Amino acid sequence: MRMKVQTVFINKRVTAKHLLLPVLVSTLFNPSFFFPPLALADNPFQGQSVELLAHDLSVELFPDEHKILAADKVSMKVLAPNLETIAFMLHPALRITQIRDISSDRPPLMFTAQERRVNDELVQVVTVQLKSTPEGGEALNLQWVYEGSINDPPREPRHLRFVTPSETSGHIGKDGVYLSSETHWYPDLPKSLATFRLQVRTPEGWESVSNGRLVSREVDGRTVLATWKVSGRDEALTLVANHFVKKQLERNGVTVATYLFPEDAQLADEYLEASAQYLDAYTKLLGSYPFPKFAVVENFFASGLGMPSYTLLGAGSIRRRYIQPYALGHEIVHSWIGNHVFNDDGGNWVEGLTTYLSNYYWYELQGDVQKARDERKMMLWNYALYVPPDQDYPIAAFKRKTSPRDNAIGYHKAAMVFHMLRRKIGDERFFGAIRMLVKEDGGRRVGWRDLERVFSRVSDSNLREFFARWIEQPGALEVSATENPDYELFRRIPRREIPPILNLFVTDPQRVVIVPDTGISADLYSQLAERVVQQGGARSLQASATQASDLRDTSVLLLGGPLAGPAWAWALAGLPPGVELAANKFRVGGKEYTGENAAVLFSFRNPDNPEHVVSVFYGLSPEAVKPVMPLLFFYGWNSHVVFEKGRVIARD
Repeated sequence: MRMKVQTVFINKRVTAKHLLLPVLVSTLFNPSFFFPPLALADNPFQGQSVELLAHDLSVELFPDEHKILAADKVSMKVLAPNLETIAFMLHPALRITQIRDISSDRPPLMFTAQERRVNDELVQVVTVQLKSTPEGGEALNLQWVYEGSINDPPREPRHLRFVTPSETSGHIGKDGVYLSSETHWYPDLPKSLATFRLQVRTPEGWESVSNGRLVSREVDGRTVLATWKVSGRDEALTLVANHFVKKQLERNGVTVATYLFPEDAQLADEYLEASAQYLDAYTKLLGSYPFPKFAVVENFFASGLGMPSYTLLGAGSIRRRYIQPYALGHEIVHSWIGNHVFNDDGGNWVEGLTTYLSNYYWYELQGDVQKARDERKMMLWNYALYVPPDQDYPIAAFKRKTSPRDNAIGYHKAAMVFHMLRRKIGDERFFGAIRMLVKEDGGRRVGWRDLERVFSRVSDSNLREFFARWIEQPGALEVSATENPDYELFRRIPRREIPPILNLFVTDPQRVVIVPDTGISADLYSQLAERVVQQGGARSLQASATQASDLRDTSVLLLGGPLAGPAWAWALAGLPPGVELAANKFRVGGKEYTGENAAVLFSFRNPDNPEHVVSVFYGLSPEAVKPVMPLLFFYGWNSHVVFEKGRVIARD
């Protein structure tokens, strides 16, 4: 733990023009005062008798310098008398010029700043000493002035086969700006719910996007000044900025907008129409849309994030037309569930309910009975493969998705539990309870026990036994396929009942990757094998050194198909009928594919031991292999996938 007491500095660029708040003119050139470091308790925020009500932020961004200049008027209500100090969180790299109680003409307040870990995040804990001890119920307004560099360039996600955003705590740079709650870019208190007003100045050609409504936008030659307002109390404010092309339409009083990069601006109409369609459907199901806008915003790093009133999607997702129910639909449902009614700290029910209403229930809304059944099946498969019995845990213990196991429990199992709850109490009561939750608990934090009370109240039944069994305990039903032919019940499906797919290889404790020694794409296959091995649990073998005994009791990822020599000769015994691979063509799914841009992924049972699986990835040229490599494991649920220049052209 490192103590850092800040010193006074004045930056001549910090002017009323830049920071936009006239009150700064009289304060910036007064000396700030500091008091000696206070001994901080293990939890520096424990026992603080203050409620944070509002932020009035004014910032200027300098992407070339990774820099932010900022001022924030923080409005609070004192809840108990004799309040002497308040501890706030702020990004460690931000330097505070001044903190002032603007309700008086007294000199700036004294404070200390200490870097420490809070909830596993490195933050700057700023403890402010008040000049007087306000009474309970009294308003308190503190004006902060600060600046600094925020430069944590996004890093590739750690998971090869699991969708996670690139990792960054926040970044201001030429490629884009991303400042989220994890950035701690404005002074805040834990668990606060506040309203926001944000004025943000960006360079010419840049556009900013934030929560809430765009109040005004002004261009003064070399900069753009935008004002955003969040009228309802929110958990956090996220600010992004980039070179966006904006397009919008109005739908039932809601502004539907896209902020896309110039090279992707032609996709705007597709996203606008899809967004409007989802908003129409879910407004009828859940009640009035809780925000003034919904925007699809393109991000400069890989992400799929739902913010109050917009979603932030990576450029790769945008270009792959990320409009499916599990994608854009999921983020739109979060507008009601998660961004209007919040999770409490006791668990995460939001992702399970959102998954149920978007990834699954959309197909029921469309009358697609077969697709709905397939989605229920996939939820059970996901749990069966990624949650071994000895690694299971209750849904109530799920907080966030950091692994495929978390995804299977917190998203898919939870969604299936909501499905069983719906079947238990009926559609009218189930959706009535959700509408009541949205109407009565918007702007509040809600936990599993709150959901139990709402569903029990609306259904006029005691659901304690149901929630205790399915939310507070691990496990699944042990029933046969004949007892659950349409996947209506949450049961554990044996691995042998799941058809050959790549995810059987991924989740097999015994697995090996076969790499061709020579031939086209050999170097690329080696790179892919190395990434698989780095994820842990897999061995890599060179094709020429492989013997049949190495492959009998394991799942195999065979790279290069016929280039794998002895391993390919061994695999031929289990090859599905109609599958053929040659140097300049291949046949799969009853169709022949040729051309140097074609590649294929397919799976079948291990010919020596059907408890395991063999997956083959083969491309007819390096140009066919390379674009598929980063995304190969996203196709883990298909028995075969055919690619053309990296784009899926056939699958089963």
